[in-house]
Amino acid sequence: MIVGNPPGKNFHREALLDPASLAAAAIAAAIPYIVALGKEAAKSAAGAAGKSVWEWVKGKLTSAAGKEAVNDLENAPHDAVNRTAAEAALSKLLKTDPGALAELAQLLEKAGVTSTVQTANFVGDGNIVGQVSGSGNTVSINRGATPPVKPSKAS
Repeated sequence: MIVGNPPGKNFHREALLDPASLAAAAIAAAIPYIVALGKEAAKSAAGAAGKSVWEWVKGKLTSAAGKEAVNDLENAPHDAVNRTAAEAALSKLLKTDPGALAELAQLLEKAGVTSTVQTANFVGDGNIVGQVSGSGNTVSINRGATPPVKPSKAS
């Protein structure tokens, strides 16, 4: 069953402006550019989008912790700890600066970075939920053998 948003609520827009989600999307968009810094690949269209996002992030993360996160990510972009630290620093900034939050959301949209938000609410026992995004996906959900139904006794 699909249920519409309550009046006055735009859950998709609110989710897109969540600082943690936006920070993760920005760092994910910038990683290919950071990995290719100084290489020809950084000049491609994808590199250009990543560059614009990364330059914006670098310009905003100017505190000591922010600069450390930027330097660490540039020096080792494949290190998950560095990526998490950069996301955390950016998320912290976005939580305190609504203007930067809106600016980054517009920059990501302009760069063609997409974000998918999926929500599943369920109540009861034995529920199984599967969600997928994108195209060309295959989903198989196997609950195992279904127990036989016992016939009811008629009175």
